[in-house]
Amino acid sequence: MVRADLPGLNKDDVKVEVTDDMLKIAGERREEHEENHEGYRHGERRYGRFFRSIPLPEGVKAEDVRATFHNGVLEVTMPAPQPEQRGRRIEVQEGPSGETQPSGKQSQAA
Repeated sequence: MVRADLPGLNKDDVKVEVTDDMLKIAGERREEHEENHEGYRHGERRYGRFFRSIPLPEGVKAEDVRATFHNGVLEVTMPAPQPEQRGRRIEVQEGPSGETQPSGKQSQAA
């Protein structure tokens, strides 16, 4: 899961893209404020873009990624890929009694 706090934005201001190995989040903040008082007018404009790339674990499938936006928080979820097992358990079998060890001594059970 990836969460991003994006106060002042709505879901239409944010773009989420998934490639084979990256999650890309981009957006633009636009804010305009204007005040009219007795004899003067005051206005402010703020603009800003942002972009983040986050590496994804191997095995994440783009079609399984989901994004939600609620109260200024973007949440991107994806199932965690199952790690590939590289080893295996070997069953230990009992050998015939009286077998010698490589040093020539007989083994003794403790």
